This record gives sequence, structure tokens and C-alpha cells, in this order.
Amino acid sequence: MAKIGFLLTLGPFQFENWETAYKIAKAAIDKGHEVKMFYYLDGVYNPIKYQTFPDMATLPKDRFAELVGKGAKIIACGICVNARGLEKGKDYIEGVVVGGLPDFAEIVSDVDKLITL
Repeated sequence: MAKIGFLLTLGPFQFENWETAYKIAKAAIDKGHEVKMFYYLDGVYNPIKYQTFPDMATLPKDRFAELVGKGAKIIACGICVNARGLEKGKDYIEGVVVGGLPDFAEIVSDVDKLITL
């Protein structure tokens, strides 16, 4: 099976890129593919476990927690995390790790396809 990488650069409530990334990643996992995601720039806001949004029953954090539960590997850029006051990702959902651009480089070199959103 294929390895698919994602680079997510936008926050969860600006555009629906997070939802597109989730849907493609879920479909890939359901077909047996391996998924690796890297959150960069405002993309690091997606896995915050204390998210709330009026009238939104399922939040980005819930979708990404589902992907982690299905085996997706998610890494958030440490410089981006700290620059936004997220304190090394301590408020992230379980399974999301804080790394760096070398981790992204490894993802790029390891995957068969890279999707940027």
C-alpha cells in the first residue's frame, strides 16, 4: 500500500482545508494506506483539545483524534507551536507530537505522494 503525506498550513476556522485533509486521510486509511501529517504555520491550531465552536458538533480535534486512533502519525512544527504560545503542544489531543522541519523532510522523503493544504 501507499504512504501519503499531508502538509496542513491553515488553522481550523479560517477555511475548510482541515476537513479536506481529514476526508482524504480517512479514505486513504480505510483503503489500507499509511498516513503521515505535518502541521505548519497556523495548521498547528488544528489539534488543540480544548477547541469549541458554536453550533459545530464535531470539531477538527475530534476528526484528527479519529485519524490518530486509526494509525495516522501527526507532527506539529515546534517553532510554529512555540511562536503561537502553545507551549510545546501540551494542550494537544493525544497522539500528536511536536517536532521540527527535519521531521517534515523525513515525511517528504518517505511518502509516495504529498498533499499540501
